Amino acid sequence: MKIRYALSLFLPAITFQVNAQLLTFTDENGVNIPSGTTIIHDGVSTSDYEYVHLSTTLNGSESKVVNMRRIELDVQSGTQNYYCWGVCYDAIDAGALPVWNCLAIHSLSMNGGEEVNNFSGYHKPQGLTGTSSYRYIWFDVDNRDDSVWVDLEFRVTAVGIGDNVALARLNVFPNPSKGADVQFDVEMPSLSGATALVIHNAVGQRIRTTPVRSGQPIARLSTEGLAPGLYFATLDHQGRGLVTQRFVVSGR
Repeated sequence: MKIRYALSLFLPAITFQVNAQLLTFTDENGVNIPSGTTIIHDGVSTSDYEYVHLSTTLNGSESKVVNMRRIELDVQSGTQNYYCWGVCYDAIDAGALPVWNCLAIHSLSMNGGEEVNNFSGYHKPQGLTGTSSYRYIWFDVDNRDDSVWVDLEFRVTAVGIGDNVALARLNVFPNPSKGADVQFDVEMPSLSGATALVIHNAVGQRIRTTPVRSGQPIARLSTEGLAPGLYFATLDHQGRGLVTQRFVVSGR
């Protein structure tokens, strides 16, 4: 996965005030990302989805209720997109919702200094090459002028892991778990670079990451300490999802 950063040089005709004191952003490598940064993600057209994951930390000592919206800046027709904040929304077609407001019931109550690890912005290439850009804005529900934002720019080409993506398979059993540990049957081609089995809960929090290697057919997940409910397992190769399966953890 190649990610580059650039400070945005222009603003579209959207009225809002930026106050960089609301939240601090951190990427998966622990790098702090200033508000107003454009994150450039290089992807391939054959992946199921491309994504950027960020952690957010509320600055100051005061608790606040934080919500967000997604704005399509320049998106390619025929692609899809979605994001996770209080929940993970379903994918929608590009252009169907140019401004996508996270529902009020999905606002998050955050404590000062608390890191929240459940934001991801997703782009589904649908086999197409091209560039699509999105702006994500976080704001204090009680003071909407107190806001921060980042742009995600997905540059998708046909060059990369190519048809190997289509060969990836992931099966989960037992599903539901019925009190047992969950086993993942992994099939993937020989890929260079890091590949991992990533587990998210229903609100998008990344709860487990397990490295996997080509030729490693089985991975196991202990359900000890996991709350009953819906989870998502993704075979992740350098920031792009090769395949995702839902599974349910039931009580022991």
